[in-house]
Amino acid sequence: MIWAISDIHGMYEKLLKLIRKIPENDKIIFLGDYIDRGPESKQVLDLLFKLKNRAIFLKGNHEDMMIDYIEKRGIYAEGVWFRNGAAYTLKSFENNIENKYMDFIKSLNLYHIEKINGQKYLFVHGGVKYGVKLEEQSERDLLWIRNDFYMQNERYEDYIVIHGHTPTFYITGEYDVYFHKDENNNIISIDIDTGCVYGGKLTAFGIGENYRIIYE
Repeated sequence: MIWAISDIHGMYEKLLKLIRKIPENDKIIFLGDYIDRGPESKQVLDLLFKLKNRAIFLKGNHEDMMIDYIEKRGIYAEGVWFRNGAAYTLKSFENNIENKYMDFIKSLNLYHIEKINGQKYLFVHGGVKYGVKLEEQSERDLLWIRNDFYMQNERYEDYIVIHGHTPTFYITGEYDVYFHKDENNNIISIDIDTGCVYGGKLTAFGIGENYRIIYE
């Protein structure tokens, strides 16, 4: 079984407990937002390093803000990262983010594709912009898109999109995995950001012969 986890946001204890519930030989795809808001971003990254031989790591918008601030790229307006929880990340690193962490974050891909039981799955942090080929998607859309993605009522190409970024509470009023379906009840996308840093849950979403959900 392949598992997807997203939006950890420095919640190390929840992640550790969740990982222990996943079979050791199973593959894990992390969808980004490892840092910010929660208290233990460094510890989260240290744990991810230990999982490198069984995991794929994607970038989230919070990692992008961090790179932008530290490397002074000027993509985001001044103060944006700090309005989104940067102080908690810097505190966990004692204001000293070593190169190995920056190298890891800069190496993160924007999306990943798996074909499971004949169905293609697109793993991405935010979502996709419809009408744009995957290889032509902008980084900003893949990391940040919300409303334009949710307004769609059909599949993006032939993928089921697995994503985080938007806490499911904002869509359904509950911190549970959200299955977005078309008018024929076919799944279009699956949102697995169940708001662990907001008092919700951290989710591992499993894909195999069927779907399995583990909450922590």
